[in-house]
Amino acid sequence: MIEPIVKVDSISKNYKKKTVLHPSSFSISKGRCVVLCGGNGAGKSTIIKLLTGIEKPTSGTVTFHTKGKKLFGYMPDQMVFPRELTPIEILMYYGNFLGCEREKMNEVIKKVGLWDERNQKVGSFSKGMSQRVNLAQCLLADVDVYILDEPTNGLDPYWVITFKQIIKELKEKGKTVILSSHIMRDIAEIADDIILLFRGKVCGEGHLEELYEKFSCTSLEEIFLSLHQQHIS
Repeated sequence: MIEPIVKVDSISKNYKKKTVLHPSSFSISKGRCVVLCGGNGAGKSTIIKLLTGIEKPTSGTVTFHTKGKKLFGYMPDQMVFPRELTPIEILMYYGNFLGCEREKMNEVIKKVGLWDERNQKVGSFSKGMSQRVNLAQCLLADVDVYILDEPTNGLDPYWVITFKQIIKELKEKGKTVILSSHIMRDIAEIADDIILLFRGKVCGEGHLEELYEKFSCTSLEEIFLSLHQQHIS
């Protein structure tokens, strides 16, 4: 049996007396794009924080089976960069920690479409442009796993399409991508596997077709409507 690249065993998270994530277990295989899918308050960002170590679980464990000292590249849902810095200065800062060559930094800036703006201060950037700088710093790391929290927030349609192509390229290189999203259309197009979350619980996981069969639905929207109806009733 192939060992998963990430194994999550009964992790939960409580804040004081409130449970925001009930005990959850799942495994992630190498070279897959796995999407944490759910609405606001479903537990997506909580799982991301537990995977990255930003938060410690109340119970359970997270284990990475990766090579190298750096376990993963991370793109938070929002990154506030110093307004006076430029994209190239920001990547040089991160690149110094990672031991990146300038060629790699230039390559990543071009990939996120900011080469012409590389020497402009990010204080003048739109939300979408800042989000692309955020993506760039994540892609600098040559790691086995990339973890992205709501990565398409603020991106215009062209860059949503380009982002999907970047994910495809990472998978072709054997990389594993874990991301969170509530945008159903995007999820259906890029996910190899889905972890379905509702009110802090994992309600289902697997291929899209497996979830359709489990819930007797033909779309993710239908599944979430069904979950809401079950909760109300």
